[in-house]
Amino acid sequence: MEKTAPNRKAESDSTILKWLQRTVADMQRKLDAADKRALEQEKRIVALEAERDYFKQMYFEAKAEIREKDKRIAELEEKLESAEKQLTWFRKEFFGQKTESHPFDEETGEGESGKGEEDKKPRKRGQQKGGKGHGRTERTNLPTEDETANLPPSESCCPHCQKPFVELPETDDSTITEMETIIYSRRVRRTRYASRCMCAPAKIVTAPPPPKLYPKTNIGNSLWVHICVQKFLHGSPTNRILKDLALRGLGLAAGTVTGGLAFIDDLAEPLYQELKNFCRGERYWNADETSWRVFEDAAGKRSKKKWWLWVIAGEYAVVYILDKSRSAEVPEDFFAGSSGTLMTDRLRSYRTLPKSILKAWCWVHVRRDFIKIHDGVPKLKNWARKWLVNIGTLFALQQRLFKLFTERQFGPAWDTAKKELLEHVQLMESNWARQLQAYLHKVQRKVLISLKRHWEGLTLFLADPRIPLDNNRAERLLRYCVVYRKNSYGNGSEWSGHLHAKFYSIIQTWLINGLDPQALLFDYFEECSRTPGIPPPNIDKFLPWKMEEARRQEFRLPESYKRPS
Repeated sequence: MEKTAPNRKAESDSTILKWLQRTVADMQRKLDAADKRALEQEKRIVALEAERDYFKQMYFEAKAEIREKDKRIAELEEKLESAEKQLTWFRKEFFGQKTESHPFDEETGEGESGKGEEDKKPRKRGQQKGGKGHGRTERTNLPTEDETANLPPSESCCPHCQKPFVELPETDDSTITEMETIIYSRRVRRTRYASRCMCAPAKIVTAPPPPKLYPKTNIGNSLWVHICVQKFLHGSPTNRILKDLALRGLGLAAGTVTGGLAFIDDLAEPLYQELKNFCRGERYWNADETSWRVFEDAAGKRSKKKWWLWVIAGEYAVVYILDKSRSAEVPEDFFAGSSGTLMTDRLRSYRTLPKSILKAWCWVHVRRDFIKIHDGVPKLKNWARKWLVNIGTLFALQQRLFKLFTERQFGPAWDTAKKELLEHVQLMESNWARQLQAYLHKVQRKVLISLKRHWEGLTLFLADPRIPLDNNRAERLLRYCVVYRKNSYGNGSEWSGHLHAKFYSIIQTWLINGLDPQALLFDYFEECSRTPGIPPPNIDKFLPWKMEEARRQEFRLPESYKRPS
């Protein structure tokens, strides 16, 4: 049966509907697949974002770690530079020469004759080839003992006929310097007298005993002087002095010497106090300090604490002070009420002194700062070299001005020298001021800031040419003490340490005034022997500033002894 039109339309609509259903279902599947892929992409995006955040965090952590590593590397490089500087200092201190000179010429910055450091040949020790020399030293001040050397008869005649030679009036003289030391016991026979008259009561009188330094001692003053000079001037420990005396036949107990030095400590006290009082009233001083050891305190207890030996040197008096402290209390106590100029290093203890004490700082210590950089920090070697050349020029200009001052030449030469010195100081000041404005290595900035902080004291010599550029005088005056410290490690007791300070003061004061400490000490002990164990009531004749000229000539230093400082 044929389908009618409505039936055909219904079939067509059904077909379309099925197609649409299939199409919708297909699109739904595709949509679901797309949603699934979108969900997967979202998950992947989330994972990638998490991975991105992780790597970002890792990046920043790595960057921070790199910064920390860079900082650590910088710190290690700084420590390495510091260690190299210290190593250079230790090598020079323990294995190098103890000298302030440097291998390059101060004016040119090069080696001798314009050569570099590599081409410089070391100078040989002793007399140089082609040098004039000074010839043999005449010793006409020594007493002379004549001896005659004769030939035996067999050699003073003709070897052929045996006829004796004729002795000529002139002689061929040879001089040999000898030394003889005699230790002897001086026996004083004290004569006794008995009265023979009828006057009552009868009595026996005896000649007075020989003078003694203190009661009951049997050691003469000359031997005490020998012990003191060897100990306090030449730096020999007591044990070494006693061994030397034992080789000469004198056995002396260490306790005897120690007990005697305790008496001598009281005898030296008035002299020491007079030196301190006079030194306080001077106008120019040098000061320095060195470590010291005292192995037993005043209570008799063993001690390992470090002490300090201070030296304060005026023009005519030198004072040594032994103290437990290196603080400002020591200079403040000494300079209380004083006024003048003090040359010293840059120790903080001196900065707190009152304004009446002008502080002149030592240029040698400044120079050492630049030498440490020159030798210890290779990349700053040229920079340090320029400063060392400037400092060397400063010393040369100041020395020329000081020479004109001592010769009292205040004419055009003086004006020229002073102008050149002032211009050079101004140039150095502008250099450090300009360099401090730029980027600097840590050690550069540290040295220049120190230079700026001390500049006023470093340039005091411009106002007074008598002010030196260095503190070498104080360091030389400490050298005697350091020799003793190295020989004996210090003192066994506190009173012995103060005794050393007293005798260093007395002996060095006599020496800088051109007086013979050995002869003067014997004369002082002779004076003390008039009242055994008690200092003399008047010590003016032992003070250089109160000594008469005739007495100064009597006790002047021998010309063969080099006057210190």
